[in-house]
Amino acid sequence: MENDNYFYYFAYASNLKVSLLEQRTGGKIENYTQGRLLDYGFRFNKLNADGSARANIIESESEDVFGVVYQIDKKFEEILLKTEPGYKLISVPVETAQGNVQAFTFISDEDHEDIYPAKEYLSTILEGAKYHSLPEEYTDFIVSMSK
Repeated sequence: MENDNYFYYFAYASNLKVSLLEQRTGGKIENYTQGRLLDYGFRFNKLNADGSARANIIESESEDVFGVVYQIDKKFEEILLKTEPGYKLISVPVETAQGNVQAFTFISDEDHEDIYPAKEYLSTILEGAKYHSLPEEYTDFIVSMSK
């Protein structure tokens, strides 16, 4: 479903907050929908420069990651890449209410243990999750990993 003018991006952490993603890309984002990435799990296992944890996803057959699929203008692709140092983009199939879409998402090979997100970072994730009505059980799971 990708075309020459836009691409689909699956956000699962701080970019769930639309205003933050718009600030990072410099563009207005109007088309988005809730999505679910099957066979991946959400983790706080990427080390941030300040010693706190950043969100990441790992392959995991028994888990799913909830998030948002954004339709983003291709002119913002390079800018988006620069906002997530230490991550790479991969293409993944994401379930949405409108059907499955192929979307890009960020993933890191890092797998640190016993690191936790900064409170402000966690709050940003939870604010975006609430805005997009992600399942409460899922957001509770995210909170449980932050302690």
